[in-house]
Amino acid sequence: MDNVKKLLEKYLQGIIGKTKEVRDDGNALIFLVFLFLAACFWVLNALRKDNYTTEVNFPVKFTNVGSNEIIKGSLKRDLSLKIRGGGFKILPYHLRQRFSAEVIDISKLRRVNIDGVEGAYINSGEYYSLIEGKLAVGLELVDISPDTLFIPLIERISKKVPVKVEADIGFDQQCQLSGDIMIEPDSIIISGSEEMLKEISSIPTKSLVFEKLSDTIVRNILLEKIENIDLSSKRVVVTIPVEPFTEANIRVPVRAINLPDSLVLKSFPPEVVISYHIGLSRPLYSNDDFKANVDFENIDLNNLPSRLKVKINASPGEINNMAYQPIFVEYLLERKD
Repeated sequence: MDNVKKLLEKYLQGIIGKTKEVRDDGNALIFLVFLFLAACFWVLNALRKDNYTTEVNFPVKFTNVGSNEIIKGSLKRDLSLKIRGGGFKILPYHLRQRFSAEVIDISKLRRVNIDGVEGAYINSGEYYSLIEGKLAVGLELVDISPDTLFIPLIERISKKVPVKVEADIGFDQQCQLSGDIMIEPDSIIISGSEEMLKEISSIPTKSLVFEKLSDTIVRNILLEKIENIDLSSKRVVVTIPVEPFTEANIRVPVRAINLPDSLVLKSFPPEVVISYHIGLSRPLYSNDDFKANVDFENIDLNNLPSRLKVKINASPGEINNMAYQPIFVEYLLERKD
């Protein structure tokens, strides 16, 4: 069969070469048609022979792995079959025909320890009759390799990891999140090899895209699959709380921190105006919920700046789009009486 492939490649190269030679000739098309027909007749004649030998893959898949162990690597393996027969019988196996995976119950295989590695093994010869029966009529099974297939088994371990929502969220006008995104369950048990579990700190959901959200939504979302890792749950329920918001303003006094006790700060203006977005279902905040400070820790009192920068050092965690004015204030430092 390999010889047929090589001869086909040789003929194709010849056709390309001849095409270049006669491309300016008016009879080029006729020449190529006859050349193509000659090649087809030659291939058909070659495929009629009955003594071709080739190699094809025969997949096997293992099942019923113990609850406390896993197969190292893929659950699937390939056996290499050497088969003999006519060209027309063999050709489909190189074009489109494939063997379906043979399922093998690993719990029924013999166990062995090779160089400290526990595993199961199969003797390929034991499946000779089964494999031969799957070949097309007229094909002969010559050999199976490897003659023994070793399947290493390692200990299965488990751990609990959080679920992470992967989402690109857009809101309708005057709408925003009204709280934390909720996940149920918020964590799952994963199991697999110790080596793989070391690399996993969370399990993401399938990527989500939401546009122009105007109300709370609840979705049943698939988790991303990780090869050779088992998940205690394949789905989670994700709740994205959304509500309309309003813009609120509040005045907060400017205070000094890390200023010597002998000095008092007077700022101009004495307050900053903080604006923020808040959901319509929530009460407005008071100025006690914010802290607007001027920090003197890194200010040289012997070389004072002309203005002082105000920072918001405390604010409610649910605040969105917070801004404040002014950022810099004029000031006086006075000594206490």
